[in-house]
Amino acid sequence: MPQGDIKKTKRFLMYLLFLVLIINAQNVLGQNKTITGKVVDETNMPLPGVSVVLENSNIGVSTDFDGNYSIAVSGQGNLIFSYIGFETQTVAIGTEPVINVSMTTDVSSLDEVVVVGYGSQKKESLTAAVAVIDNEEIQTTANASVAQKLSGKIAGVQVRQQSGQPGSFDNDINIRGFGAPIYVIDGIRRGGSKDFQQLNSEDIETISVLKDASAAIYGLGAANGVILVTTKKGTNRKPTFTYNSLYGSIQPTDIPEMASASQYTQMWNDTQLFLPGGGGTPYYSPEEIQNWKNGGPGYEGTDWNEASISDSAFTMQQNFSASGGTEKTNYFMSFGYVKEDGLIKSGDMGYKRYNLRSNITTELANNLTASLLISGRWDKNWQPGTNFFNIFKGSRITLPTEYPYANGNPDYISPVSSGLNPVAFMEKDLTGYNESVTRNFTSTMAIEYDAPFAEGLNLKLVAAYDMVNYQNKSLYPTYNLYNYDEENDAYNAVKQRDGTASISNGNTNSDGLSFQGFVNYDRTFNEDHDLGATLVIEKNSWSERYSTIKRYYANFYTKDQLRFADAQGQESDGIEKQTADFSYVGRLNYGYKGKYLFEFAGRYMGTYRYSKENRYGFYPTASIGWRMSEEPFIKDNVSWISNLKLRGSYGISGMPEGGAFQYVPGFSIGSGGSYEFNDGELTEGISTPPAANGNLTWMDATTTDIGIDIGLFNNRFNFTTDYFQRLLDGIPARPSIALPNTYGGVLPQENLNSEITKGMEFSVSYRDNVGSDFKYGVSANFTYARTKRDYVEGESYTNSMDRWRSQQGDRWNDIAWGYDYIGQFQNEQELVDAPMQNGDRSNVDRELPGDFQYADWNNDGIVDGQDVQPLFYSGKPKMYYGLNLNAEYKGFYFNMLFQGAAKYTVRFREVYAEMFAFKGNTPAYFYDRWTKADPYDINSEWIPGKWPANRTNGDVGAMYKESSVWRRDASYVRLKTVEFGYDFKYEELKTVLGITNIRLYANGFNLYTWADDFVKPFDPEKIEGAYSAGFTYPVTRTFNLGLNINF
Repeated sequence: MPQGDIKKTKRFLMYLLFLVLIINAQNVLGQNKTITGKVVDETNMPLPGVSVVLENSNIGVSTDFDGNYSIAVSGQGNLIFSYIGFETQTVAIGTEPVINVSMTTDVSSLDEVVVVGYGSQKKESLTAAVAVIDNEEIQTTANASVAQKLSGKIAGVQVRQQSGQPGSFDNDINIRGFGAPIYVIDGIRRGGSKDFQQLNSEDIETISVLKDASAAIYGLGAANGVILVTTKKGTNRKPTFTYNSLYGSIQPTDIPEMASASQYTQMWNDTQLFLPGGGGTPYYSPEEIQNWKNGGPGYEGTDWNEASISDSAFTMQQNFSASGGTEKTNYFMSFGYVKEDGLIKSGDMGYKRYNLRSNITTELANNLTASLLISGRWDKNWQPGTNFFNIFKGSRITLPTEYPYANGNPDYISPVSSGLNPVAFMEKDLTGYNESVTRNFTSTMAIEYDAPFAEGLNLKLVAAYDMVNYQNKSLYPTYNLYNYDEENDAYNAVKQRDGTASISNGNTNSDGLSFQGFVNYDRTFNEDHDLGATLVIEKNSWSERYSTIKRYYANFYTKDQLRFADAQGQESDGIEKQTADFSYVGRLNYGYKGKYLFEFAGRYMGTYRYSKENRYGFYPTASIGWRMSEEPFIKDNVSWISNLKLRGSYGISGMPEGGAFQYVPGFSIGSGGSYEFNDGELTEGISTPPAANGNLTWMDATTTDIGIDIGLFNNRFNFTTDYFQRLLDGIPARPSIALPNTYGGVLPQENLNSEITKGMEFSVSYRDNVGSDFKYGVSANFTYARTKRDYVEGESYTNSMDRWRSQQGDRWNDIAWGYDYIGQFQNEQELVDAPMQNGDRSNVDRELPGDFQYADWNNDGIVDGQDVQPLFYSGKPKMYYGLNLNAEYKGFYFNMLFQGAAKYTVRFREVYAEMFAFKGNTPAYFYDRWTKADPYDINSEWIPGKWPANRTNGDVGAMYKESSVWRRDASYVRLKTVEFGYDFKYEELKTVLGITNIRLYANGFNLYTWADDFVKPFDPEKIEGAYSAGFTYPVTRTFNLGLNINF
């Protein structure tokens, strides 16, 4: 080839190579592209700080304040979106340059941060028995009480509703059978059960329950468990607003039926017929009985429950909140309002509450953050001066043959034989009022510093000030009731409270101060060693000042101001008291490769109660955990096991008990004893208290817990179970030593007694999706706990039988003794042949066919106290449980909660267990009684019934003995909550109205109960003591309609 051609060929090849390189470069440049988008949550609100990473690379960014991101990628691949508390999402990169993502909350993520004592930990690293419930689950129950929103939802936490009275918040909260817990709100121990229950539930982010030795870190009283409340904080996002509105109807779950006028007259006739000694003359003639049956003019009778108690009452809840922030400051603010009317027809009973909250956090400088949490509550209760107890009692015992109004004229309320006309008592303008107002203010200020010179070091100072003012005012004026004089067609006044009309004011002011200093350290070394440490110094003080004054009215004029009442004879009282404690707290956590977990904590604390020698104590706790699921033999071979952890804890907590200052000698003033001197007047004196005792000190509560946590199928299935035991040692008691009569006092308390509580609990849940539209979940929990009196100081026993009957120690404290009920006597011969039933031969003539028969256990021919046996569980449930079901489908959702308890009884007394108690009406169920075929002939044939023949209390023989007749199994299952609703999340709502979503829903509370037919009308959830009189406010159910708007 010629030389020129060779040069041309080389030049051509060089041009060709250059062209190929340019084309390839263009192709390479064409594969690099920028993906942009926005990340939002389930309510379409932007999420700042979301990690966006290209899979299998170190290329990554975070979303900005508005949830936007931009990331440069080359070629194809996947983007991984992750954020704490949300499910991680993986999205394939396609041809579109925009990828928007909506993230879903991960309710069972092991990365979830759980609030624990004086800090927080990841769920996966917990070694203690801690249960957590978030706001979404709390809000599935609609009730003014936060306690009721927990009922049936947490293993180990029992909530018993004793009353439905507006503003009473009469719920018994118990953890694992240990007793009442303490309450820590935003890191500060605050108030008690009622303050906790009156929190605005919309403000709550999470509630953590410390159930084992981990609670001991909080010191005083924490051995019963701790409920930690964390309120909502703002986020560094654009402002969001939420409005919730709820309107409902309150109804009693049930009210026992009392005898009608027709039933009462027939039953009262029986009491006259069956008088001891051969019977008496019936009070009502056959013609009168027939008239009461027919209910004609003058014989209508009165249903006093219907006359005074409403079938329903009104309730409403309103809440508005705002949340958001900037890059350096965030805020959460809310306003809540609750109103409940009472179930009396006058409308003079109710409760209302206002809640305010402002939580603000701001970055003052690099690594320096400050927060200010402020809340306020104003609530008011009001009811007639006679209070609901007497109104309800009047509706129970007032005779149905009497009438509320004289001559049927509603302008003239009449007196009744019981003295408790509920129609009069329910009128505030007539009989006065009782009202109380509470003002509650809490504040927490904190400053926090992340030390840049020491990785993982954090310093924090907290100061809190709380104030509570409680005011009570009662007016009991003079008023008139009227009798109708038919002959003169006149209404004659009968003055009530003549000379006893009064007005009283009470005032209580309380202040609390808390100071905490923290040194926190949290760091991971070499990716394998996780070390955490916390040191705290804490001081708490609380003061209370109480005063009250009562004056009486000298005339009929009863203006409701103290100055218009007579100062002569006024009564007053007042006291001031202070408490304080000081503590050092420490905790050390260590984890190796996320598999082997250790925690040690302790609290050194002091209290004012005891002498200097016994004032302080150190109480340690320790726990360990083994995450077996992180071991290679499981992690690499069993993919469906997401989490498997064994854990155990052991610790000692100090509980202060016994009267304060028992180490100080002195005398008691005004202790109830009075002395009469020469002038004949009684004078309060002084008395000798127990001898001074400097040895009384803390009770020790030693708690042991062994637990297992299991998560399967990517944590869609979760199971947790715990076995627990607590030994409470050193319970104060007086030594059982005989003292000479000349001593003049009693021995001081010493730390003598002890008790053991044992039990187990479990919780299980499963959640899943069917396709992209249908979600469902089911969860259940169960707890069994029982307490034994390990040792009780007492006198020695003379023989084994005496010991068996009388000993207190080494015995379960939930056993009730009683007589073995074996049926009813069917005829007079059985009465003659049977053992004497009442332990006294003078009662023989009171026994009749149909009366209850009890076993003569010791076969001595007499049924008396020697025949009682341990037959029943007492009034505290040993088992309690809950079952929750939920589902969602294309915006529709459904929640259902069942809750119940078992292995306990209730004891009926007074009006519900005695015929014609208080010489008044009697329950309708006594109408099914043994009676005579001819109710006017004592010698006629007996007609059997369910109950003995009707007699007054003193003539009824052995009817009221403690037995299965009156002590009933109170086990129940309750349909606690049902809610059905729809979420509107249309894009048009946001575009046109700026509304993210609207939720409409209907729900019910305490809807239905399965229980013993006899117990059910009284409501089995009530505490046993509420049955003693049977006149407390009934437990209620509610039906609600609600609206929720986010914008």
